[in-house]
Amino acid sequence: MRLKNLLLPALLLVLLAAASPAVAQNRSESWEFGPYLVAFDFDGATEIEDDWGAGFRFGYNFVPMHEIEFAFERVDTQDDIYNLIDVEVGQFQANYVFNFISNRRQTVVPYLTTGLGFIHFEVYEPSIGGDDETDSLFNMGGGVRFFFTREFHLRLDGRFVSYTGDNVILRDLDYTNWQFSVGVGWVLGGR
Repeated sequence: MRLKNLLLPALLLVLLAAASPAVAQNRSESWEFGPYLVAFDFDGATEIEDDWGAGFRFGYNFVPMHEIEFAFERVDTQDDIYNLIDVEVGQFQANYVFNFISNRRQTVVPYLTTGLGFIHFEVYEPSIGGDDETDSLFNMGGGVRFFFTREFHLRLDGRFVSYTGDNVILRDLDYTNWQFSVGVGWVLGGR
């Protein structure tokens, strides 16, 4: 519990320390990476409780406006009916990101993103055991990066994730989850 109480002040100190004027951000041939917290709003038909998870993304900027990135996310939650079934959800996404860049020294960078990937569900109930299922997914969304230095930024992201169950854990229906994430990132290298 004490660690959670220190998280927000530590994050504020990092942001204040990094709050010098930014001189560049998304650069050609640069790498971007960063951790984030993600709020999962599961489709009601999944009967999975909405919860917060964590993720990590990394990408490559071919030119400032075009990026390919990979994201890994995980959340540990439970069913939202009886709260007796443990549910672990993991995602892998490969995404194209279009950055709206109008000048090289832009400190606020909005973007749109879309991609494909996989969503994996593992469930466990003590009296009957567990099972798992992996479904392909499509996602689309957007967000904004706020650069504090040449390398460091805060990133806000919202997207929907669409997939179809395959009758192992989820019924054979189309589902749409909503996600919102907040994280930090670094852009390294480039020209």
